[in-house]
Amino acid sequence: MKKHLAIPLFKAILLLFVLVTYGCKTPEPRKPISRTTSSTTELSIENNKQIYAAEEAAIEKVIAGLDQKFERSTYGFYYAFTQKDSIEGKTPVFGDRVTFEYNVIALNGDTIYSKEELSPLTKSMEQEYGIFRGMRDALKLMQTGEEATFYFPSYTGYGYYGDQDRIGTNVPFKSDVKLLGINIEE
Repeated sequence: MKKHLAIPLFKAILLLFVLVTYGCKTPEPRKPISRTTSSTTELSIENNKQIYAAEEAAIEKVIAGLDQKFERSTYGFYYAFTQKDSIEGKTPVFGDRVTFEYNVIALNGDTIYSKEELSPLTKSMEQEYGIFRGMRDALKLMQTGEEATFYFPSYTGYGYYGDQDRIGTNVPFKSDVKLLGINIEE
């Protein structure tokens, strides 16, 4: 009878050994369902270049018909001062609180947001949400009391997502800005 017990016990130990040996295999990561290929990325980059080139061409066409001379900033937008201080003064830097007023006007001249709806606005430079990238860079060019007109391509404005209200996808626009004050942070 002891012989009969030894065989099932041996089989059970052997089965347990096989289960432990093959059951402790490291898990393999699952493969992604879809893969982004370099050709997809290249196509997206090329598409964005075409969109931005078309936006800049539209802006250049609008400003070509104006009396003001516009400059292209290193940040990608176009600007011209309507009121400029002749004495070099303080411009806002990181951390300064600025108070300004502005509007948003479509390239065809339709008002998207008036100054009364948006202004005055007080924000800390580059420390708070609520100022789009192009506006932060535009304010860095201005001194208190100065006024300027800016034309922002969508990549410096509200970009692909717009503002989720009145500004849609990839919309370039014009903005008249007046810097009312700078509170310098020590």
